[in-house]
Amino acid sequence: MKDNWMKHKEDSLVASFYDAQTPEFQEQGFETELAFGTAGIRGQFGLGPGRLNRYTIQRLALGIANYLQDKETHPSIVIHYDIRHLSSEFAELISQILASNDIKVYLAAHYKTTPELSYAVRHLHTSAGIMITASHNPKDYNGIKVYGSDGAQLDEETSFEVANYINNLEDPLQLEVDFNPTLIEKNIHTLPDDVYNNYINEITDLVGDIPQSDLKVVYTSLHGTGVPIIPDILQHLHFQNFNLVEAQCKVDPNFSSVKSANPEERDAFDLAIQQAQDTDANLIIATDPDVDRMGFVERDKDGQIHYFGGSEIGALLIKYLIEHTTLPKQPVVIQSIVTGELGKRLAQQHGVTVKEVLIGFKHIAKAIREFDDDQSFLFAYEESYGYLANDFVRDKDAVQIVPLVIKYASILENEGKTLHDALNEIYEEVGHYCDYLVSKVFEGKQGQQHIADLMAKVRHHIPDTIAGLNVIAVEDYDTLQRVNKKDNTVETITLPQANVIRVIFEEGFIALRPSGTEPKLKFYISLNVHNFDQVAQEIYDYIFKEN
Repeated sequence: MKDNWMKHKEDSLVASFYDAQTPEFQEQGFETELAFGTAGIRGQFGLGPGRLNRYTIQRLALGIANYLQDKETHPSIVIHYDIRHLSSEFAELISQILASNDIKVYLAAHYKTTPELSYAVRHLHTSAGIMITASHNPKDYNGIKVYGSDGAQLDEETSFEVANYINNLEDPLQLEVDFNPTLIEKNIHTLPDDVYNNYINEITDLVGDIPQSDLKVVYTSLHGTGVPIIPDILQHLHFQNFNLVEAQCKVDPNFSSVKSANPEERDAFDLAIQQAQDTDANLIIATDPDVDRMGFVERDKDGQIHYFGGSEIGALLIKYLIEHTTLPKQPVVIQSIVTGELGKRLAQQHGVTVKEVLIGFKHIAKAIREFDDDQSFLFAYEESYGYLANDFVRDKDAVQIVPLVIKYASILENEGKTLHDALNEIYEEVGHYCDYLVSKVFEGKQGQQHIADLMAKVRHHIPDTIAGLNVIAVEDYDTLQRVNKKDNTVETITLPQANVIRVIFEEGFIALRPSGTEPKLKFYISLNVHNFDQVAQEIYDYIFKEN
């Protein structure tokens, strides 16, 4: 196999990446195969069926083309791409293959954000959408995410169907790929400008006027697609008091100034915080490279820095919507089953229904799709810094959230308050829920067994109390059963199956789930207890102690 691939190296688009890799890493590309799942495919550049290159992308594109042609009489698709290495090249290649199979393609003329892709699919009423991005993964990664006609990522059933179309194709090197110049010219269309303009208008209508205040904002796009769209929206909203971190607001597929271009990581804010200190700014905002996630840091009047977790940001946005907007009839907040308790308790305190779904915004989009006529979407979020305040997009959308946060901070500034003050008000109202997340790495086959053993331990051997907290119930999303500890009654969980376990206490919950892509076990805690650090450590020690 390797010999055949080496013959195609120069035409693979990835020769320079391959040459820079270690022999061991090179070999892995020939021993594995990229798998298409609910998030599409994501991987590293290189040669072989297990890496991203011209030939694996061609196979993917042809599989998608065959799927769309079988499902639609006149299929159409929107294709966007971010600033990563080979994103534009992959977009062009996929566009030409789809067009050659007589599929109408709207191709962005330059890089775009992920939420814009979701919006474009809905606005143009296309059959599907493709976003070429690897979000905040390291620089040598890229990926292809596929969206359905509602602008949401594909659900499990559809993903499985598309994967079958791809898997039915032969060896990527043996595929006969047709590039038909006539059909390419006929079917590839530049994305219309009105998509961008309408998206901007939707967001400005959502946000409304931002009040004049002394708020000063520093924004960083972490080398991604957030510029120009974030500054454009702020200009449309007549908010001028912001500065860009110029060194990080330049497109750079190597993400040179950060260890990780991820607003979940505190050190991603270092450069922006330094600029805020130099300019006496009080709100620092960062978006990830494809602008579906965002985070912020606040600098108070004494120069103290306050970091906010994903669940805390979600709770603050719920507080803003409850206090400063007119709530719709029967409002509903949607959050994942591992998102912290704080926002949920706040919403419920104000009569807002909270619906919990599995991890991943595709499940949130499905919940929106299944709303009853008497239910109204208010807000959706996950603890991993993904938020949605209006469902004209069906994926997490930092583009609409950034101006909302600025508006809320401006309102608070005029009241002599900060976002940190508002968070403390939530604690006073519903309790001081704290969150903790750790990802434990377990390498190799032995590691896989260790993860399985830990999951089995929590499934079958949870005591009545842990760290002095009474266990109310154990929810097993693999068996879809909730076992109530008090009377041993069993309830059915009405969600899709997933390898997740939640242990419920009066004070909150803990949850465990293996990562779907890495040799990790993710452990979540969300509790309202006086001595959180001590309790969290005791629970951690109990879960991970050697038997």
